[in-house]
Parts: sequence; C-alpha cells; structure tokens
Amino acid sequence: MTANERTEAHLERWNDVFESRDWGRYPPEELIRFVARNFGDVPERGDVRFLEVGCGPGANIWFLRREGFAVAGIDGSHAAIAQARARLAAEGLNDGPDQIDLRQGNFASLPWGDESFDAVFDIEAIYANEMSTIRSCVAEIHRVLKPGGVFFGKMFGARTTGHGTGDPIEDNTTDDPTEGPGAGFGLCHFFTEAELGEVFGRFASLNVDWVHRSDHEQTISIFEWLVSARK
Repeated sequence: MTANERTEAHLERWNDVFESRDWGRYPPEELIRFVARNFGDVPERGDVRFLEVGCGPGANIWFLRREGFAVAGIDGSHAAIAQARARLAAEGLNDGPDQIDLRQGNFASLPWGDESFDAVFDIEAIYANEMSTIRSCVAEIHRVLKPGGVFFGKMFGARTTGHGTGDPIEDNTTDDPTEGPGAGFGLCHFFTEAELGEVFGRFASLNVDWVHRSDHEQTISIFEWLVSARK
C-alpha cells in the first residue's frame, strides 16, 4: 500500500469512528492552561483567531467559542465536522462565519491564507500520520500563523504503550498498534524529543514539556509531549 493509499484508508477509518461512537465533550486541562496563560487577559476576545488542526466533533472549539474567541477548525472526517457544527448550533454558539469557520480537509494543505491566525493548536491529531505528512502539516501551521503567533500541541511520545507494536511503516510510526491509546485507530507516530526539535525547527522559539500518566488501572502508560512554539 502506498503512502497516499494509507492516508485515504486512515481518513475513512476515522470517519467511521466519529459516525459510530461518542467522543470527548470537554477540552483537556493543558489546552485550558495554554489559553489562560496566553490569552486570558485579552480585552477583545472576538478579535483573536484560533485554528484547531484535527478538531473532531468540536469539544475544544466549543470551549473557545464559549470563551468568546473566533475559531476555525479542520478535520479529515466530514462526520466530525457535521457533529461540531450541530453542537455549536444547538448551544447557540454558531453565530456567523466571521467567528466560526469549520472545514473538512487535509491538514497538510490548510485552506486559509498566510498569517491568518493568532494561535493554532493540535490535540493528538497530527500524530496520526506518517512523518512526511507531519512535516507538511507543521509547515502549513507555520504559514498560517501571524508573526509572533503561537502553536500548542499534545503529541504521544515513544514511552506510550503501543509504541513498537503493529505494522511498522518507518521509525516510530506504525499502522494499527495492538495496544495503548492508538489501538484500533490506524496510523500512529510516537514522537521523540529530537524529532520535535527537527519538525518545529522553523519556529523562532520552541518549549517542550511532558506529562506521563497511567490509565485503565495502570495497564496503559500514556506519555504526552506538550509543545509550545512561537513564530
């Protein structure tokens, strides 16, 4: 199977996932902290534009819109985008294209112009690709950020359960890990810190932290990089 064929199959699988099960309804603590630290004191929140790469059914978009920020989101799944739009509409948050812009599309070719956003973030979506696509995604994120704009990401690290299992594609990338948080979801890249430094090398500054926790009664280890980068 070629890289393009794997990508198409992967997108279809994620669409099936979003059509068949409920997903998280609330944002992660780390995103809330990032928003509070960087934009908590902004007087005119509607003038601040956020983009989520891999927005899924819209839990993070929902949070940001409730906080008064202008939001955009992209996901490869049309089902996820439909669910996000429906949730915002049901809660009276879908108040115009100048404040909400959700699109189905490809992370590696973002359909927005240069320097469009004050902040871009990724909560474990970019990782679900091969490294060549990940590099293209990050280049596109850099392009659409305004000068001085910030990126925040949560990305699985190589100490996460499932790393090294499944069908090997390239270093640290497997298809169908047999265990851990990536099991059943297709392509997974488990980042090393050195890879993060290389992928985000075009940014003016890069800060990397991490969280390491167990899940399912300590049977699963989840190691997540917390990446902050400024253009």
